[in-house]
Amino acid sequence: MKRKNVSRYPFFHVPHDGEDFPPDLMGSVCVPETDFLFYHGQMRDLYAGLLIPDPYGNESYACTFPVSRLLCDVERLIGPDEVMERLGMGFCYERVYDGTVIKRVTERLKAETQKYYDAHHRRMNGLCERHDRILLFDLHSYHDVIIPQDRILNGKPLPDLCLGVDVSHTPSALVECAYDRFRKAGLTVEVDYPYSGCYIPECLWQEGGVCGCDLAGVMLEFHRRAYLDAAGKPDFRKIGLIRDTIRLIMDDCSSC
Repeated sequence: MKRKNVSRYPFFHVPHDGEDFPPDLMGSVCVPETDFLFYHGQMRDLYAGLLIPDPYGNESYACTFPVSRLLCDVERLIGPDEVMERLGMGFCYERVYDGTVIKRVTERLKAETQKYYDAHHRRMNGLCERHDRILLFDLHSYHDVIIPQDRILNGKPLPDLCLGVDVSHTPSALVECAYDRFRKAGLTVEVDYPYSGCYIPECLWQEGGVCGCDLAGVMLEFHRRAYLDAAGKPDFRKIGLIRDTIRLIMDDCSSC
């Protein structure tokens, strides 16, 4: 039974800033190591974990997937329902954003990759089993180089922050609060542009799932300019502003 009088447990999901390169997965790489690391740097959510406010950066309140997304992308679906699979960018990447083949993907590699994938989702499902009510922030970043041109609407400017919404698990009050708070902080904000959606643990949407957790989630996808300097290094003034704003949202929406 969902208990509305219970404050939501805050949790931060950082799926795309891992820097581990397990040898059992790296054997599939078919480009020079320097090229692979270049693409890793381009496609990771660089320093996204720094946006988590204190004291919530520890494992009790945050899950940062440790493996490079080029080796295992835990936010992709496995199977024909994943639209990025046809581009070679499913949970087990074969290609990157410019079409370059970076790995030789075999069924054996997929099986090895899925071990890391499944372990991550077990942890996130376990979170839902332990807490009645959760406020989930799905943290991401993007930049101009890697964004597909078909996502840019008639030259519409790319925002400092994209809020991603899940139709079943993102209350309108959470979206409105995040939108207003970040606008007041001086950021440009759009909803579901240029990206859309929000990570929701599998146990809450998979067929046959019986999890009773009441989870409210929102994706915060920041343009790198919103928290990095011109050299691509962390700008702690900007980061502090984002952390403070997230804290305000946590306070405002702990009972939404």
